[in-house]
Amino acid sequence: MKYLLVLLVLSFTSALSAAETFLQVLTENWRPYNYEDKGEIKGQSTDIVVKVLDRAGIDYKITLYPWSRAYRIAQQKENVLIYTIVRMPVREDMFIWSRPLAKQDTGSLFKLSDSKNIKVSNLEEAKQYKIGVIKDSMGYLFLKNNGVSQAIVPVSTDQKLNLEHLLRGYVDLVAVSEKSFAHVTKQMGVESEALTRVMKLFEFTPYMAFSLGTSQEIIDKVNKAYDELVEEGVIKVFESVK
Repeated sequence: MKYLLVLLVLSFTSALSAAETFLQVLTENWRPYNYEDKGEIKGQSTDIVVKVLDRAGIDYKITLYPWSRAYRIAQQKENVLIYTIVRMPVREDMFIWSRPLAKQDTGSLFKLSDSKNIKVSNLEEAKQYKIGVIKDSMGYLFLKNNGVSQAIVPVSTDQKLNLEHLLRGYVDLVAVSEKSFAHVTKQMGVESEALTRVMKLFEFTPYMAFSLGTSQEIIDKVNKAYDELVEEGVIKVFESVK
């Protein structure tokens, strides 16, 4: 009887420990960083995240959601890793920031090249136009925090839908990552000449980040694994770790 009791306690402890170390990993469709292709989650950031988590020896599962949903879950639950997420002042205290996943990118406003009447050189001028953004994205937060809220037309899925809205005339401008936009337009068969950058908004570095309350053991293992892979040359050095 005493032996059975010990086994039950050990089993319970083991199950509890496993539950505490399981990491829910969330991402979105944001080429070329992360995207779903034939049921498989791929992308430049995904490659890095998988290598890091496998090296860390952590039990995890990657799930792809619309950005707004992934972003919300990562703010509500513990033991969550979200990627690719832009590190910006408004988000600094919302997450536990881990490591960068890519070189610096640029967020900009684009229009259709045929829209000769649309001229924007500052945010004040941008207010008079409808601007397509992904809900809760960096562009959404940047415009909202710079007094351009009334011009925002958010979509809930991905940049492909945002571009479709621009092509159909539902919005006048789109706020996008230049690197991502180049991939999306190519994927959709849209000629680069059909679109014009009207204004640069900001530069940013893509990151992976943990939800608040995430196990320190998990955080330490992941960061250690990332740093080891950088030292070994498996992962490039994108910027100095903050």
